Amino acid sequence: MAGDDRAPGASTQDQDAGTRELIARYLAGPALLARAIAGMDAAQLDSRPIEGKMSTREVVAHIADAEQFYAGRMKATIAGDAPLVLAGRPPDRPVPPEHDERDVDQDVDRLRQAREEMVAELRSLAADVWERVAMQREDHSVTLRQLLERTALHLETHVEAIEEKRTALGL
Repeated sequence: MAGDDRAPGASTQDQDAGTRELIARYLAGPALLARAIAGMDAAQLDSRPIEGKMSTREVVAHIADAEQFYAGRMKATIAGDAPLVLAGRPPDRPVPPEHDERDVDQDVDRLRQAREEMVAELRSLAADVWERVAMQREDHSVTLRQLLERTALHLETHVEAIEEKRTALGL
């Protein structure tokens, strides 16, 4: 960036408060998810107390699986050149297998590791990188900041759904 005397990559202190808060919110997601499922046994994790909704185990697996796509989209945006990052499931991606055997604790750990790795990269970014654009369609763009916000919100929205399941189960 012209007129910017900083070395490439900004330290956490150089980032504005809003960026630091967004990164902290994103990093807190796995702990939020872990609290939401704490104390649930296998039957509760697999139950569907709300008609037409995924089980809690399926929700946790979905969040963990989606994280790799969100991280890939953010990394492509960081790399620049307005990459095309598709929203939703690519048409040629197979439907994921049943999640009956998934270990929710392993999924939360995998999610935590992925976010910690991504945060290390996010914290090193210069301020101008946060406004880099990716294209979701030819007529719609999204910034890195917006991608991170959507990733954090994705998990938070699913945690709210888990809380609804817990309430329906009387937990």
